[in-house]
Amino acid sequence: MAKKKEGMFSGRTRRSMEKPRSSYGYLKVPEDVNVFKAEGDSEIIFDIVPYTVSDPNHIDNKKYDDDAIVGNPWWKRPMKVHKQVGVDRVSLICPTTVGDRCPICEDFARRRRDGQEWEDIKKYLPSDRTLYAVVLLNTRDCDVDYTEGEVHIFEQPDFYFDKSLQAALDKDMSAENFPDLEDGLSISTYFRTGVFGKIEFGEAVKVTFVNREEQYELDFVNEVPDLDSMMIILPYKEIEAVFLGMEGMDDDEIDDGELVEETPKRQRKTTRPTERRTSRRTERKESEPEPEEEPRRTTRKPATKKEKDESPEPEERKRAPRSKKKECPFDHDFGGDFDQYSDCDKCKIWDDCKDEAEKAK
Repeated sequence: MAKKKEGMFSGRTRRSMEKPRSSYGYLKVPEDVNVFKAEGDSEIIFDIVPYTVSDPNHIDNKKYDDDAIVGNPWWKRPMKVHKQVGVDRVSLICPTTVGDRCPICEDFARRRRDGQEWEDIKKYLPSDRTLYAVVLLNTRDCDVDYTEGEVHIFEQPDFYFDKSLQAALDKDMSAENFPDLEDGLSISTYFRTGVFGKIEFGEAVKVTFVNREEQYELDFVNEVPDLDSMMIILPYKEIEAVFLGMEGMDDDEIDDGELVEETPKRQRKTTRPTERRTSRRTERKESEPEPEEEPRRTTRKPATKKEKDESPEPEERKRAPRSKKKECPFDHDFGGDFDQYSDCDKCKIWDDCKDEAEKAK
């Protein structure tokens, strides 16, 4: 029997119809790992724990050769993410995260060279985000019932968490060893409810370091999932195909902080004390006083536009009228370029710029 001739399209039609995996989230989180999502008006205590680096193109290793070495523990995974890409408005990890070419970034550079207005092309730039592995210790303010004492994945734009963490480190340089397993510190963070346009998000406004009640054994790093392998980075041509539908999109929404399409799994409340992993060794310091807790915040239901027009603003939020519009210390457009530059992360009038941006909507 003669062998059937292979057709021109054999093995090619089906693969061309495959949908981009990023439509379902740009991170592939293991099924046995839960996700922690910051909520507004909540104070959380957690440990940031290191994972074992597997990516030779880790961003932090490109900055300093001694950091984020393959096979060694490291405490975070930075990445760059394009939001609202194409007609489906999906989120895609920028290939420059691992040193590869990106069609969206190349298109931005071309438009910039052609002299297009910044306001028209800034949406093509990726945002800086960071992925952490955290062990949740106190989540009583959260609506979601997280399992305390277990590793969760925590990912946010840098200006929602990393900015406050860096400020806390600048204030207390002795806390720099906080991710260490055997001699680290816990992190107490207060997240306020941030609102930009139609989006609400949890924004870290106060980060403090507190003594851990329990430290970890060194082999605990083996229980922490590989953050590098979770990133879904599509090939150049697939990103280009998705990007073609981005022209003319109305960029009236910002990053909502969503990690994957699923929300954290809810669990039943329990009155039993949380059991910690057996790999941890207890080192409670009885002689040290417990850190003072801030008064617990209550969650307020967002007011409707009508209520905002009719009700006076709370006394503590009233601000003195400004005599004139402030100027950006980095020569950007105050309010118009809110959070569009790396300078914004260290700006002292960040809150005022945010207010100005909201007024302009």
